[in-house]
Amino acid sequence: MYLEDLLALNFLMNTVLLYLAARLTGRRLQGGRLMAGGFFAALYSLIIFLPSADFAYTWAGKIVASILIIVFTFRPKRLLEGFRLCVAFFLSSFFLAGTVFALYFFGDAPAMVRGGVFYLTAPRPGLLFGGVLVSLLLLAGVWHFSERQRRSKNLRFRVTIKCGEKSAEAAGLLDTGNHLRDPLSGRPLCVASYKAVEVLLPAVLRQAYRRAADPVSALAELSGAEAVRYGVTPFRSLENAGVLVTFRPDLVVLEGTGVRKECGCIVFAISAKALSLDNEAEVLLNPAIMDFMGGVGH
Repeated sequence: MYLEDLLALNFLMNTVLLYLAARLTGRRLQGGRLMAGGFFAALYSLIIFLPSADFAYTWAGKIVASILIIVFTFRPKRLLEGFRLCVAFFLSSFFLAGTVFALYFFGDAPAMVRGGVFYLTAPRPGLLFGGVLVSLLLLAGVWHFSERQRRSKNLRFRVTIKCGEKSAEAAGLLDTGNHLRDPLSGRPLCVASYKAVEVLLPAVLRQAYRRAADPVSALAELSGAEAVRYGVTPFRSLENAGVLVTFRPDLVVLEGTGVRKECGCIVFAISAKALSLDNEAEVLLNPAIMDFMGGVGH
């Protein structure tokens, strides 16, 4: 391999590794600084031409070289920041190396064992480029998934619904597509699965839902203060339309990431069907209820 080929190949690989390290740590890096770091790292490959370079091939030598590359490229201002960048750089190196070796062994790569030593031929540049491409695609997918999970976590709450001396807890999801309103009060309407609020309902309603009968008709059997809590609301979806029973508890408490909110004027529409296949969301919260809820972070 010619000197210029060696430098070009190492420049490409190290530039990719520095880019991945920057992405993993959320650091913004200008293109010129990134390329300078890649070229500086590529110079490390020239050590093989030195008459005595045994230290460079040891773990200590590689760690020292990596630290110098990180300091030159990112110029971290704090020790902890430099440590995080080094860890991200090593993780990127291991990930990329593993991808290249996976592609190498899936192909027709020649390998032999002689005297208890496992010999491999050097991977072709095309295989290295393919490894870079696959690594970027895999990391992009993982990055996208983790970002979705992070945003989703901020939309999830533990919902406690209290009615008299009874209470029920359920997993709640802030549904940005929910714009329902209670037809009587005009307040935002949340949707709860029957199973989530079953213990709070009067016996006549529980029997109606269990028998798959019409719960709206069962409302006629309620009387007094109990009847005031319940009402009906029309709904329409892509699959069907109809009328749902509505329910107003005494108090609703939402607990999420660093927040706790409560309100006594939330109205729920009760769905006889589960709201999600995996039961991760038993209550779909209307985003507008946040304007009515009070609370502090914790």
